[in-house]
Amino acid sequence: MDQEFLEKLKYENPINEVMRENGVELKTSGRGYMCKCPFHDDSTASCSVVPSQGFFHCFGCGVSGDVVTFVRKYRSLSFMDAVNYLAQRAGMTVPTWQGNDDKSYKRRMRIYEMNKCAARFFRDQLKTQDGLRCLNYLVHTRKLSADVIKKYGMGFAPKSFTALKSYMLGCGYSEDELVSASLLGRSQTSGRTYDFFMDRAMFPFIDVSGNIVGFGGRTLGEDKRKYLNTGDTTSEEFRRTNDEKKLDGYSKARFVFSLNYAKDVSVKSRELLLCEGNLDVISLYQHGFTNAVASCGTALTPEQVKVMKNYADRVVICYDADDPGQKAALRAVGMLRSGGLGSSVIHMEGAKDPDEYINKFGEDHFRYLVNNAADGFDFELGYYSRGLDLEKRDDKIRFLKMAYTSIAGEPDSTARDTMERQLAEQYNVSFDVVRAAVDDIMMREMDSQRRAKQREEVRQTIVADEEVAANKAVYCERGLIYYICTNADAAQEIGQRISPDEFTDDLNRKILLDISGRIALGDIISVDVVCESLSEEEAERLKRSFAKYKTLNVDRGVAEQYIDSIKEYNKKNAPKQDDGLTEKDYLKMMEELRRKKC
Repeated sequence: MDQEFLEKLKYENPINEVMRENGVELKTSGRGYMCKCPFHDDSTASCSVVPSQGFFHCFGCGVSGDVVTFVRKYRSLSFMDAVNYLAQRAGMTVPTWQGNDDKSYKRRMRIYEMNKCAARFFRDQLKTQDGLRCLNYLVHTRKLSADVIKKYGMGFAPKSFTALKSYMLGCGYSEDELVSASLLGRSQTSGRTYDFFMDRAMFPFIDVSGNIVGFGGRTLGEDKRKYLNTGDTTSEEFRRTNDEKKLDGYSKARFVFSLNYAKDVSVKSRELLLCEGNLDVISLYQHGFTNAVASCGTALTPEQVKVMKNYADRVVICYDADDPGQKAALRAVGMLRSGGLGSSVIHMEGAKDPDEYINKFGEDHFRYLVNNAADGFDFELGYYSRGLDLEKRDDKIRFLKMAYTSIAGEPDSTARDTMERQLAEQYNVSFDVVRAAVDDIMMREMDSQRRAKQREEVRQTIVADEEVAANKAVYCERGLIYYICTNADAAQEIGQRISPDEFTDDLNRKILLDISGRIALGDIISVDVVCESLSEEEAERLKRSFAKYKTLNVDRGVAEQYIDSIKEYNKKNAPKQDDGLTEKDYLKMMEELRRKKC
């Protein structure tokens, strides 16, 4: 990337201003600022921010970097997404550079463009005669204001197989592109395409960077699928090879609806309200609860918990009051606990969901529910005891076993100790018995995870060996990446000797592209830094590979040999334009083949 552009980008985005906008409280100290580190549990202000030099550094956990690094880590963004976020903030245009040629990045940008165009179409449809049905539903049935409808970019998908398709084709997009973005569906029998969303109230899915990554649609007709969401927009590489799953746009496992609005409030209050549906969230937002989010019709996932943890320490679960809703709340409590988030659960009576409750009883009553929500562990104990007679021995044992499992899922030892003491005291059980039972569950779980990890390591070793056997260049590419990561001062010079295009392995090429971008930015190159841009599985593969090279003496001479081997491999395996056989050679070859056949 153009160094001049990056320097201007940093200048137009003072690091202290960007950190403050993201909820970090800065206090003046000398010629800079000090703050509690946003990247670890910091009880004291151990993070230094120096605006004049444009960097931050935490003396506690060691994390440091410039404004791009901060945005990447704090918002869980890729390098290019962080650059785009800062460019939008400063009103700058990102120039074309080598990293923009990456297929995954270009495809993601294309999906964002298509979704923005589709969102405009859906909004315009609200103004049509047919769209009045949808508008009437939003305003009168759901009681949403015009401001909130506009705020969330809501629209209408007509009852037509081709309305959106015709519009998008007219905007220059192909049918294949629209299918890959989940805007069109394709018949498996005829192969014809059709509008994926039909006769639905539409809700754009907007990520924390402001990109429309997908849509949700609520049926206005008789479709038994009440809600329909964009499918995961996986890359063509995944569909072709079924290898590593790379998501270029929307991922239902990671996306958290309305976090783009909730984050600004939650980074200050450190609390989020978690609902089941997007209409619950929008209704709560209209009544002043702007820190509400939803998992959009899917069970809460570890990936979503990880995303929410960037903005909150505690989550108030506002799920439906029926049995499925309460069962989902029980699962969510455990999921949040495992992810290091505290939780509480509201108790609603007289309404089936938050949307109905707040419209029926008002925001003051709902605020009372939030403020008096049951602690997550207390909710679990109440749920486990339903239908049981704790005076009966068998019922009490069954109840305690479920409680032990919940406590064992708490990663914080202090919180776990508190839960153990509460259970012992509240249900008249020896504390030593409770502690021993919980420890036993934790030991068995750790043993299970250890065995699973060993099995995966064996599998990965076999895969890695097969890769090396099939392609010596893969081995050399990994070795070269290892050398660069452990000899950062030589990275730029190595980059001039070989380009990512010369790498034969997709993952290796991706890693070298990322390293090249960081070198241009002036970032520190290390294994941990490089792993930030990889999926968990990719990072594990890289670390396991590096463990082998660590036992070898990979110096500059070896690195040069790696480069030569890669170039030699490409030269030998380049497609031949002409076999160069003379007529005599050809006749000799045919004679040998004929003889072997006999």
